[in-house]
Amino acid sequence: MAFLRALLFCAAFGALAAPGAFPRPDRIRYDGHCLTLDGQDTLVYSAAFHYFRCPKELWRDRFRKIKAAGFNTVESYVPWNWHERSMPAGLDDFSKCDFRDLQAWMRMAHDEFGLYTILRPGPFICAEWSGGAYPRWLAKFAPGGSDLWLRSAHPDHIRWAEHWYAAVVPVLAREQVTRKPKGAKGLILVQLENEYDNHECAGKETLLRALRGAALKAGLEVPLFTCLTEECRASKDAELSQVFDSDNYYVGLREASSCAHRMADLRRRQSDAPGFVTELQGGWFSLVGGRLSEEHYSDERHFQAIALMSLLGGATGMNVYMACGGTHFEGWGARGMTTTYDYNAPIRENGTLGPKYAVAKALGGFLRVHGRALARAEGGPCELQGASKELVGGVRVAQDGTRFVFLHNSGDAPLRGKVRVMPASAAGADRPMYNTDQHGNQVLVKARGQGVSAASIPSFEIGYELEGLGSKVLVLPPGLPVEGGTWWPRLSAKRAPIQVPGAPVRLLQVQAREDAWDRAQWQPLTEGVSLPELGVSDHRYVLYRARVRLDAVQAARETNLLFNTFSRDIVSVLVNGQPARRTFPLDADAQSWPTRKADARIRSDEFDNRFDVAGLLREGGNEIVAVYENLGHAHGYVPMEELSGLRRAGLSTNEAALTHTLSWEVAPDLGGLALGWQRPETRVEGWKNVDLDGSSAIPRKGNRTQPKGARTGLVTWYRAEFELPRGAAGAPWRALVNASGNGYLWLNGYNLGRHWEVGPQREFYLPECWLRTGKGRRNVLVFALRQTADGALLKALEIAPYTEVDPPKR
Repeated sequence: MAFLRALLFCAAFGALAAPGAFPRPDRIRYDGHCLTLDGQDTLVYSAAFHYFRCPKELWRDRFRKIKAAGFNTVESYVPWNWHERSMPAGLDDFSKCDFRDLQAWMRMAHDEFGLYTILRPGPFICAEWSGGAYPRWLAKFAPGGSDLWLRSAHPDHIRWAEHWYAAVVPVLAREQVTRKPKGAKGLILVQLENEYDNHECAGKETLLRALRGAALKAGLEVPLFTCLTEECRASKDAELSQVFDSDNYYVGLREASSCAHRMADLRRRQSDAPGFVTELQGGWFSLVGGRLSEEHYSDERHFQAIALMSLLGGATGMNVYMACGGTHFEGWGARGMTTTYDYNAPIRENGTLGPKYAVAKALGGFLRVHGRALARAEGGPCELQGASKELVGGVRVAQDGTRFVFLHNSGDAPLRGKVRVMPASAAGADRPMYNTDQHGNQVLVKARGQGVSAASIPSFEIGYELEGLGSKVLVLPPGLPVEGGTWWPRLSAKRAPIQVPGAPVRLLQVQAREDAWDRAQWQPLTEGVSLPELGVSDHRYVLYRARVRLDAVQAARETNLLFNTFSRDIVSVLVNGQPARRTFPLDADAQSWPTRKADARIRSDEFDNRFDVAGLLREGGNEIVAVYENLGHAHGYVPMEELSGLRRAGLSTNEAALTHTLSWEVAPDLGGLALGWQRPETRVEGWKNVDLDGSSAIPRKGNRTQPKGARTGLVTWYRAEFELPRGAAGAPWRALVNASGNGYLWLNGYNLGRHWEVGPQREFYLPECWLRTGKGRRNVLVFALRQTADGALLKALEIAPYTEVDPPKR
């Protein structure tokens, strides 16, 4: 028998038991069931909360709500481009890195709120974040060619990925649970790459090994994992076998049961690791020109169903993505993303608690009582005799014999009745069971057919009642009749109302003026020099200017102005003070334009912004001023890995080739920013008063509802002042905006993010930590709007409190 056990152990878990698999198994280790932390089997219930999408002053509020919901862990991506914004001198230069926010966030989670952390530093994170977190300056080191090189095994990419890990991993390592006193909270898991199955490239194993090697070299001792990465799922490779894979569940409203089967399959294929759901759907993001997150199908019923079905399949780790909504301040969202990243999360962008929060809290209560028993339970989806086709579910059995019966109604109509549960048919009901001892070694504790398992439990009948799309779990302690069981989770019927802190403030007048581009900080531009080479790797408007003398023939014949940019961003132009009409693409100014032309990189001889300048040029001196709109990088494809800015531009007699190349100057910011117009203390002389519509309703969402104006310049600034009552302190407020033009908003000097005229976002969160309350304390909201075909017209503006947990859908 001892020989048989040895064979089973070697076959199934030989790679995991290799020396060094768990440097500190007394603090943290895992096996085919769960994580074991400080000797305690732990079911990880994690909340996704991105520190870079929430003002630091509000972290405590969000952590408090996460803790109150029963989460024991908090998770975040770590975006490279956020922490290393400027181009370093080389691979060994880490002077541009700033990790103070990350350090503060981890310490607050661990020391102040007693939460474990999971961190995902990429280098690619997706996350609807600009460039998938790859810095824009990294494109300067691209090896050339047309193939994608980021995320690949190209040696140059691997060297820069190792540079990033050499910078960030020591910061993570200092907060590992293995370096904390016993019982103290710390970092427990680190993810390599992200959803690699969704990316096509050769040599994935090579990159993953390099990332693992860089992580270990920099001091990581906690387990490493991936998500949706076949190269690590049940790998036989000596290195990659020590990186376990996990799954992400974004499933339809009536497909919740698929989570149970996917999890059971993951555990079958990767029997030496716990079943983790890295992203349990907490909602969805919103796109410019699309729908807001609140309109996504993932409601509280769906959220509860996929969580319970994941547990049925054997999940012992669930990370709710997102548990806490956020905002793309300063325009850091990926190309095409709205400023709001509310995600219809349990904790909304503005900090209020949505309907999913009650479910999250009820699940937390269930796991607090039964999580440890579930961590080593066996079973899965099974046959339900006598059930309608809409009823799905199964059973898991704990080591002490406690039965957990999970049921889900996949239909809209309520269901009630009796059903016979057939445990013997449960997936994984009778598989061998292993524990990891204090030295990190796998030990067989139950061979097939031994001990308590779902397969050893006779069938039994239960009564049930489920609402449409409802889900529950019946807990049946050993030795008690079915009637002695209890149904979970237990949702509270109470929902705390929001205390309205004051009446809305409708603005009737603001100040306005055109950008002072002549006061910008101009410098000569060398042809072919990108914005990252000029120190601009974040998100902003950039100005370009050319002065040219033309004779009468040139002025008459050179009727086209052609631009070649690095990544197909939008350019708007004034020629001798008059707006030029864009001829390609058509003058629609859609924010989604252009995502990509056949996913190909833009060539150096391709002109992606073309203008008709007939009648605008004159004999003698001419001045051409252009504003370049940084649309942001995509998050997983071209232009994820392109530079930004103007490569070359000039005049032409046609739309195919330059006949008159121009010399350009560049200013890294708008003139208004150079003069500090976004700051509340800036004096407003020279601005004109503009009356606003004070009566018509302002839609809080919708596409193509902007007012129609005329293009008269490049960028129009607006400045609004308002007061809020002292009782408004600490409460969430919003700005309802009806305006044309694309641009940025600042509240008391803080960059709130981008305004896209197309919608659907018409409502912008005003973080309470940046507001001033009380009589005589003014707040200043500033807009800088690039004029589109509809101009940049601010028609109506209202500052209002959030008055409902669920905003009205109008």
